[in-house]
Amino acid sequence: MVSALLALTLTAAPLKVGVTLHPYFSWTATVSAGLPVEVVPVLPGDVDVGAYQPRPEDVAKLGSLDALVINGIGHDDFILEMLKASGNTRCRVIRVNDSTALLRGAHGEAVNSHTFLSFSNAIQQSHVIARALGELRPELQAALTKNATAYGKKLRAQRADAVKRLLPFKGARVITVHDGYSYLLQELGVGLAAVVEPSHGLVPSAAELGGVVDLVKKERVKLVLSEASFPRAMTEVLAQSGARVVVVSHIATGAYTRERFEQEMKANVDALVTGLAP
Repeated sequence: MVSALLALTLTAAPLKVGVTLHPYFSWTATVSAGLPVEVVPVLPGDVDVGAYQPRPEDVAKLGSLDALVINGIGHDDFILEMLKASGNTRCRVIRVNDSTALLRGAHGEAVNSHTFLSFSNAIQQSHVIARALGELRPELQAALTKNATAYGKKLRAQRADAVKRLLPFKGARVITVHDGYSYLLQELGVGLAAVVEPSHGLVPSAAELGGVVDLVKKERVKLVLSEASFPRAMTEVLAQSGARVVVVSHIATGAYTRERFEQEMKANVDALVTGLAP
């Protein structure tokens, strides 16, 4: 027999939760799986948040949200002005990084905002999302917690497998073109020798790129982690330096799917293992 509380839950309007980043979509969709929760990507999937320009249709999406999951430490700061412009004063803003241990940027920035590229942070922040949604819908709290716990177990297993696969390369240092992988490298025990981009999305000058090439040769760095969007000519210069170049992802564009985070993090680990192998 269905309880009165469950019946009320099933007939109530779904909780509408907006997200700004692809990983947040994966986490929110996973912790709310099977529940009356609609997860709404606020930004278009084909545009990196670093190059995003607010659009009227995206502001309109914010108007009907019950909650909004944001980075809140520099990655999506524009979203709060958009929320204000939407006129939605009841929306609960969920800042997933409020209790996250933060790293500094590679070039002296106060904060590296790419905390979402980490198994450990994904586990912690999924629970943050589950708790916040449970406060909005107390009748869903137990199910949200159960889903977040199961997700955490799955991600811990994925992280443990990654660490095991990288053990033969303990002490290895890599160069990245983008300052988005510090959290992931730290938890996997891989050192970061340098970051090519002087700041997020800014192409290095010839002198800056030359400095990285010199570092590769001087310290015999074996691997450079590049991205599909990085200029091909510069990728070729890095490849000619003697290091192996592999493409990884900071999960910034493409389709919003529940499985996206796990799939791309696995692909990133595979790239690291392949790149460091003899």
